[in-house]
Amino acid sequence: MSQLYFSPMLLGLCLLVAVAIAATALWRMSRPYAGPGFWMAGCWSLIGGIVFFIGFMVTGNPVLNVLGNAGQLAGEAIFLLGIFRFMGRPLPWWIVAASVGTMVAFNIHYWVYSGNSDFLMGVYSTIAGLLPIQAIWLLIKARNDTVTRPARLLVGLSLLVYSVVTLMRGALGYLDWWQGKPYQMPYDSFSYLLPYNFAIPALVMGFIGVTLMTMQRILAQSERHAVEARQSAERFERLMSASTSGVAILSDKVITDANTGLEQLTGLNRDQLLGLPVSGLFSASSQVRLRGYLNQGGVRQQDLLAVHRDNGPFDCEITLSPIGNGESQSILELRDISHHKALENQLNQLATRDSLTGTLNRRAFDTGIRSEMERCQRYGHNLSFAVIDLDHFKRINDQYGHGTGDQVLVAFAECCRKNLRSTDLLARFGGEEFVILMVETDTAAAFQLLERIRDALAGLDIPGLPASHTVRFSAGLVHWQPGDPADPERLMRLADQALYSAKRSGRDQIVAEGQPRRQQPAEADE
Repeated sequence: MSQLYFSPMLLGLCLLVAVAIAATALWRMSRPYAGPGFWMAGCWSLIGGIVFFIGFMVTGNPVLNVLGNAGQLAGEAIFLLGIFRFMGRPLPWWIVAASVGTMVAFNIHYWVYSGNSDFLMGVYSTIAGLLPIQAIWLLIKARNDTVTRPARLLVGLSLLVYSVVTLMRGALGYLDWWQGKPYQMPYDSFSYLLPYNFAIPALVMGFIGVTLMTMQRILAQSERHAVEARQSAERFERLMSASTSGVAILSDKVITDANTGLEQLTGLNRDQLLGLPVSGLFSASSQVRLRGYLNQGGVRQQDLLAVHRDNGPFDCEITLSPIGNGESQSILELRDISHHKALENQLNQLATRDSLTGTLNRRAFDTGIRSEMERCQRYGHNLSFAVIDLDHFKRINDQYGHGTGDQVLVAFAECCRKNLRSTDLLARFGGEEFVILMVETDTAAAFQLLERIRDALAGLDIPGLPASHTVRFSAGLVHWQPGDPADPERLMRLADQALYSAKRSGRDQIVAEGQPRRQQPAEADE
């Protein structure tokens, strides 16, 4: 044991244990980078082989000798596979089976047929010396990988020294076998200790080289990722600044970043926006819907009511999208659509309203009366329908001008609106003809309502008309109740007939289904 203690074998074993521990640390630190896992496995396998071989020297057990040689060659082969893995090349697994299998075969032959130990050492050293050749060639040939070039050269040089020293050991073993020299214990043999003095230090240098290769690649990838992240951040900042929309980054529904567009839309500066709950950007009427969108994690192009600090609420459209896999982070895009809403309302007014009086037009009224008749039919309510025509309107236009005539129409529409309920419908059908739909109203109540409008109209002071001129109208009134045909055209015909009867009877009166409310002297139609 004292010889073993002072032998380079023990020092070599300690060096390899240190390398194996370092390789394990490198593997844990560099995951999932390829290569270090093989280097770790190779080092521990090599150490296992050496431990078995030391056990053989102590006990003389042949099995430990076979396991020791096989374990050492397997470790060296696996270590070299790590270089192929690191360089992204296909793994030559065959070298593990070929080297271990060849060595086991010669080792068993040695023990069965009492072979020569120097020759066996020569076989082992030949296999071990030839193993690194492929890896050395690969390291030298890979010229495109400029990042790891210095470390690759160090690894290649270290493996070359290891290969040369190991092959020299094999040559010395063959020479001792040829010369028939007597057997020497490994710790007393110059040729056996040669690799422990030179090859194992070269292997340690090779491990330092592969460690440097790994770190260089990690640093290069980290630098590349940092550059990409910086470029991505710069692009994002440019997009944030260039976007006309307001953009905010949210974390747990709190604003963590915002662009200048959001500052302009909300009237809040960046310092006021950061840390503000996103709900603070919207009016109270939008809070329930906003919470729903936030809880579901994302939404596209939904209308809400946002708030400007100085100018008050405005219509906006939001898009909410999660960022990455984290549910707590998202990006909010907010666009001011108040102009579009105003245009939409204006177009809706043009499509459904009379441009002069602001009352419904005929198309909108036809839609409304059908809906009301269906509703009244469903709930058992009645309604009244009136057609109104302003008396002698052509005479007003002729005597006082069309501008005054327009003032009369506007005044009449306003008078009706003041006396009607919000549920009633008022429409201008053209010229001086208007229609009124009075829901849940019988004939008597409809008469009273129309009379109030007549009285209110008579008391109006209309610009352009002399005070002595009183505007009057004639009306035809129809009553409808559930069970009657739900036909708006039929109501219109009946109301027109009642209106015609009112005109024939002298105008300035209301006729319900052909029965005049009061009689006036007949006048010629205009």
